[in-house]
Amino acid sequence: PVIGRVGLFHSAYSNSFVNLALFTVDQERPYMQSLIGEKAEDLVYLFCSIDRQKVVVETLLGQGFIPPSGMDVPHLHNASQTIHLSPEILRLLVVFSMADVADQYFGWQDELFGGGGPDQGSMLIPGQAHDESRHVPTALWPGVSKPGLWMSYLSDLGRVAQTFDPDWRKNVTSEDGESSDALQGGPVLDIPPVFDNCTQALTVEDEAEAIDLYWGVVTSQSTTNNRISKLQQCSAKNPWVFEPHVLLAQEYLHIGDFSKAEQQAQQALTLQQQWGTPWDKRISLGAWVAWTRVLLQRAQKKEPWPTNSFGIINL
Repeated sequence: PVIGRVGLFHSAYSNSFVNLALFTVDQERPYMQSLIGEKAEDLVYLFCSIDRQKVVVETLLGQGFIPPSGMDVPHLHNASQTIHLSPEILRLLVVFSMADVADQYFGWQDELFGGGGPDQGSMLIPGQAHDESRHVPTALWPGVSKPGLWMSYLSDLGRVAQTFDPDWRKNVTSEDGESSDALQGGPVLDIPPVFDNCTQALTVEDEAEAIDLYWGVVTSQSTTNNRISKLQQCSAKNPWVFEPHVLLAQEYLHIGDFSKAEQQAQQALTLQQQWGTPWDKRISLGAWVAWTRVLLQRAQKKEPWPTNSFGIINL
């Protein structure tokens, strides 16, 4: 699909966040068009020609909605040139920003910026982390890979995406009477399924508490009942992450509660499909999905948990 090809090459000409061009605009646009198609390349070029921070964060997120007539913005590399962004393109930018953050953000960025809590904020979330005196430029990558503070930010972006009016073309025309969408092109993008189709908000306080509860379970030894309690609290604070459900499924298998294990594994798989990327990025999405399917299968077959480590390896 066009959207997938745009996602793969969205920074190919460098952009307002990344100054690492893979292709040159003045010489290699035809080659890019041959690789991903003209419509996809047009969107890639557009994304690399605007200041996404000013458009998405300072304007759209700041005002909380997508303007029904779109907006005009200066060209990133030519201040005398103006680019018109239709409502559809603005929603596309918001959703792409959501995917970009979800795919790349983890705890190392919080450490780098001296953030990670509701008061400290993060690279994305306003707070003490925006004070450069708190920054830790020597933070070693990738750190311990604790989940980062980014999901509440995405829930806010999702609420902005929800304000898109799919009937905007009926009311907006260019000077010659043609729909301005004919000038922009680009596909209509469905609302992401995360956060109950972007209708629910996650507070930064709940997100930060869920991170600490989850990390406390995976980094310390405690009783089964204690771990189950903390994971349940974690899911209550942030019901949009799948990893606590995976761990709960395993805990319930440990004690032979196959019904609860199956329920948790099913919920984890649903959230995995919605996100397409992990919150706990210590392992890949594929590994999370594979392990969840193992747990689900064992729960459905009501097979007791192995009693020795060789049995675990053979799952």
